[in-house]
Amino acid sequence: MKSFKVILGISIVMLILGFTNPEVDITSNSITSLFKIERSKDNNQIFYDVNIDNVGDLDSKAPISVYWRKNTEGGTIKPLTWIQQKFAYGLKFININDEYATFKFVSYDKIFFTLKKKKNNQFEVYTKYNGKLLKMDRIFIQLDGGTFWFPNITSVEIYAKDVATGEDIIEIITP
Repeated sequence: MKSFKVILGISIVMLILGFTNPEVDITSNSITSLFKIERSKDNNQIFYDVNIDNVGDLDSKAPISVYWRKNTEGGTIKPLTWIQQKFAYGLKFININDEYATFKFVSYDKIFFTLKKKKNNQFEVYTKYNGKLLKMDRIFIQLDGGTFWFPNITSVEIYAKDVATGEDIIEIITP
């Protein structure tokens, strides 16, 4: 867990120091939105949306779009910086086909996620954690002090639904 804390800490620092990109026209909606990351640092959010082609299959080149909703800037939508994509909130895809994609976060390779097409042509993200199959909703990163270079990450909370029971679950990872 110590390596997770170091990686996540470096990732957050990279976010703070990342190069900025121009604004892009990306809008999140409930049809394409898969899950989001929130942080205790501010009210900004990182959204993960599914990309589909014109027949409703996954876009094999970029199955998921990742972008910021900068609520501290009036809800402006911005792309991740290159550093954020490569070291923090970006995704590494392991397998992609028309109906599902397996991926992990570039900053943490211990948990794998699966983007899966449902019978109603909607997509959802799942992961296994503590022996449970979970449908992802959001992730919350708790930051409590620390320094500019090494923030103190006290927990990473995964908000999800237990697929077997339908129960809302909060799994807490303590680095």
